[in-house]
Amino acid sequence: MSQRKISDEQLIAEYNNGLTYKQIAEKYGMSKRNVERLGAKLAKRGLLSTRRAPGFGVNGESLLVDKNGNVIMRWIKTARDRDEMEQLMEVARDAFASELPRAKSVEVPDIDFQKSLALYPVFDLHIGALAHKAECGESYDTGIAERVLNDFFDYAVGAAPMSEKAVLLLGGDLLHSDGMVPVTPISGHILDQDSRYAKLVYVAIRSVRRAVGKMLLNHKDVEIQVLSGNHDQSGMIWLRAALAAFYEDEPRVTVDVSPAIVHHTQYGKTFLAYHHGHTIKKPENLLSACVADWREDFGKSAAVYAHCGHWHHQRLIESSLGVVEYHGTLAGKDAYSTNGGWRSRRLAAVIIYSPDHGEIGRFVYYPEYSIL
Repeated sequence: MSQRKISDEQLIAEYNNGLTYKQIAEKYGMSKRNVERLGAKLAKRGLLSTRRAPGFGVNGESLLVDKNGNVIMRWIKTARDRDEMEQLMEVARDAFASELPRAKSVEVPDIDFQKSLALYPVFDLHIGALAHKAECGESYDTGIAERVLNDFFDYAVGAAPMSEKAVLLLGGDLLHSDGMVPVTPISGHILDQDSRYAKLVYVAIRSVRRAVGKMLLNHKDVEIQVLSGNHDQSGMIWLRAALAAFYEDEPRVTVDVSPAIVHHTQYGKTFLAYHHGHTIKKPENLLSACVADWREDFGKSAAVYAHCGHWHHQRLIESSLGVVEYHGTLAGKDAYSTNGGWRSRRLAAVIIYSPDHGEIGRFVYYPEYSIL
């Protein structure tokens, strides 16, 4: 076992003098990992400041003093610096995307495509959520979520006409949590989760790639829309970047990389808007936002539809401006939903639109009853 070459007092002094862990390691002939390990132990005891940690800012300071006012121990209270954390995430995202393999382009099938658009909306799948049948009436976990999503696309792509265009709408809360700790990112609510976050990411990417592969066999062009929900705000930033990089050499697939809270597709005179539903909660406000953001497209549209999720049950509100539809979910009820009294039927649908007349049909999939 290697002998320690620096004392706690020396490490604290060198760090407070502005040296980095790497510089301290070089000065004392130690490995950087060992210096970091010693620094972490001192930080836990409140003897070493964490104010220089990237992505964190000082929130305050707590002191333990004796009767003479001498400082016995110091705690630096930190909070995430949002601007710096966002910059760090963007750098990491770009580096991550640059290393991804690229999808090979797929030849257009020799099909007489119908002049229509097929919308495949997936809201609130909550990959990673855990539900116990005895408590919630049905079981749900990561494996079930992937299987249900795959079954939906097997059914929906087979049922839909061979439309010239398809839109894959990942409408938010695709993942149950947003990081290594299973809590909601803003409110900090503790979540029942069955898997490590890394596994959720792999399952999401694998499922989406499978879905897009099937859609390319039935449609000429595929557009991917990825929205953040209240459960996966940063996770969808990663997924959006990963999909955009993966399909950049596939001319038949386009990914909307906008970080905006509301996305939009214009198909002839049919206007389609997408929002998770957690921030703009009034239908009239959502339609008004669409008017303000896309005045020209909105003005030339004969049919207007906005698609939302978040509430896990179906609801449709129609006004003179357009239709706002809240979609159900394929996910099973967890303890939170069960204890709150929510019992909506699980479902998802592929919706078919004409460029001139809006919606002309839909095919609904129910996990507990499939014609496959």
